[in-house]
Formats: sequence, structure tokens, C-alpha cells
Amino acid sequence: MSQLTEAARAADGRTSLAARLAPAGIVGGIGGLVFAVSVVVQNLIRAKDLPADAASATKVIAFYGSHLGTTELLAALYAVGAVGLMFFLGALLSRLIDGAGRAPAIAGGFGAAGIVAMFTMTVASDIALAEYVHRGTPSSGAVAALWVLHNAVFGLLMVSIGIALVGLSAAAAGSGMLADAWKRIGTLGGLLLVVAGACTPAMVAGSKVIAVGLVGFIVWLGFVVAAAVSLLRRPSPAPAVA
Repeated sequence: MSQLTEAARAADGRTSLAARLAPAGIVGGIGGLVFAVSVVVQNLIRAKDLPADAASATKVIAFYGSHLGTTELLAALYAVGAVGLMFFLGALLSRLIDGAGRAPAIAGGFGAAGIVAMFTMTVASDIALAEYVHRGTPSSGAVAALWVLHNAVFGLLMVSIGIALVGLSAAAAGSGMLADAWKRIGTLGGLLLVVAGACTPAMVAGSKVIAVGLVGFIVWLGFVVAAAVSLLRRPSPAPAVA
């Protein structure tokens, strides 16, 4: 029994040392900023010469046939961003889950899980297209199907981002972590994302409705940066008032 007690104390000591050396708020704040920067860089790279949603298979084949290196770079940036997002969400949710905004924090957490799942599928289909085309003699039908799938998943991803934005911004504002205005800003941005995501069939067919979601996406990135900075400024939660 004494050996178990000593082992538990040693484990607690190691945990306390790790928390002092790298507080969750610091790690999570850095993770959030890394995620935001990686997303911006990915979108700047992706926007260059990317075929339109309703592009022909010939144009898609030509693009992926000459952009294998770009696809590999995007895959690496995705991994960096995903790790940053996980650290950010871990720190943020641990700060919000016990506060007055518990319910929206949980809802936002589910939305964030959807972001990881849906964007993973988007990147996976991107890699599949690049590798399939690079192997030579790609079937136009197969490429067209993969391209439609890629764009459909990307469109529906906006719904998950919208849910995460509404829930997490409401919880952060309710807990005093962010200004109260974020309740309204986050809700408006989230609604724009959900509306754009609901119009994914039109987007895949060539509609420019994604522009509606772009505004909400900018709000999402703004929220991540604001929450990350708040975590860095206050790496440890404020003590409860008796």
C-alpha cells in the first residue's frame, strides 16, 4: 500500500512539474496561434490555380498532375495545424467546461470534433486525387467523382465550423474569457457558415455561395486568435471567489 502511495505522489510531482514548466494555457494559446497561421497559409497556397468547383475532369487532372508537391506541402501543414488545434481545444475546453457556459462549450466541442473529421476527409481526398493522377492514365470519371466528393466534404465542413464557433464563442464570452460582444459576433459568423454549408449542393454545381461562408470563416479565425491570446495572457484559470 505504501509503495502505491509513493508512486502516486511521484506521479503527482511529475504532473505538477510539467504544469509549471508548460502551463496548459501557454501550450493551448501557442497551439491556437499555430493552427490559425497554418490555416491561413494553407488557404493562400490552395487558392493559387485551384480549379473551380464545377471544373471539368480535364482541368482537375492538369492541376493535380503539376501540383503534387503542393499537395504534399498542404498535407504536412494540415498535420501541424491539427496538432495545434488539439492543444488549443484541450486548454480552451478545460477552462470553459466548469463555468457558466458548460452547455455551449460541449456543443462547440462536438463541432470542433467535426472540423477535425471533415477536414481530414478533405485533405485525404486531395491526396488521393494527386496520387491517382500522378500514377498516370487517370480515368476522367474517377477524377470527376473524387473532385465532387472533395468539394462536397469541404462544403459540409462549414457546418461543423459554424457549430464550433457559436458554441465556443458563447461559452468564452459567458465565462468572461472574451468580451460579451463575441456572443453576437460568434453567432452571426456561425449562422453564415451553417447557411453556406447547407448550400453545398449548389456550391458543388458551381454557385459562389461559398462567399457567404467566407465571412463566417474569417470570424472563426478571429475567435481562435482572440481565445488563444486570452489563454496566453491568463495561462491559469482565475481562482474561484468564496
